[in-house]
Amino acid sequence: MDQSSNEVAVLNKKKARFIKNAGQNCIVMFVLFVVSLLSFGRCPAIWTKGDGGSSFNLNILSTIGVAGGLYALIFIPLRLRTILKLPTAKKVLGLTGGIGLIAHSVIAILIPLSSGSGAVGTAGNVPLARSGVEQWQIDGQVYNVETTYYLRLPEGLQYTVQYPWRFQDSQGPMNDERALKVAFPLMKYAYEKGLYKRFKITKVGQGTITPSRIGVVLFERKGSQTRGYRVALSISGIEKRIGK
Repeated sequence: MDQSSNEVAVLNKKKARFIKNAGQNCIVMFVLFVVSLLSFGRCPAIWTKGDGGSSFNLNILSTIGVAGGLYALIFIPLRLRTILKLPTAKKVLGLTGGIGLIAHSVIAILIPLSSGSGAVGTAGNVPLARSGVEQWQIDGQVYNVETTYYLRLPEGLQYTVQYPWRFQDSQGPMNDERALKVAFPLMKYAYEKGLYKRFKITKVGQGTITPSRIGVVLFERKGSQTRGYRVALSISGIEKRIGK
């Protein structure tokens, strides 16, 4: 065998190894995609902070999917020609897994960054006029409000404050009395500052509908799970409590 034949043999061997590695990577991407389906599109990490404490929750499956998506975003464009030379099964699995991982990464990262965390405690009602993150200074204390929004309820239009809170099982189950003790400073602040008046509905035949209630949702996220407690008072009930 002459030198040129040896060089061709070496090149063919390298090419075969290259194709084999590409096939293995395709299978790995598909497996990662299947694993990520259990937490598809969920935020990989959530940090919540409030006066009840702060917590960092890591969704391991979503994080693995995002890491796989970043790898797929680099691997597929660089190795596309090699992938197309693979047997049909590996080629389909690789492209399906890679594209799926990229889609998961986009949903899991970009959507939470652009729109913030979802509204909690809406009881199936569509939140209206959602705000972003706010910091309220109340009696020298900082309250980190995640969002505020309005709900159309049978009782009337409600201004709702969504506030992160760490629930402590050692204190027993949350109840209205304990929740109201935590939530009332927020209700009072929203009432006295007129924050609840920033939105109103004008309905034909009914005139203007203004908020008649202020509610607070205390919530805690742990991975993909959300724990919460809702409490609300009418405007007249708030006025009665503060002596107006």
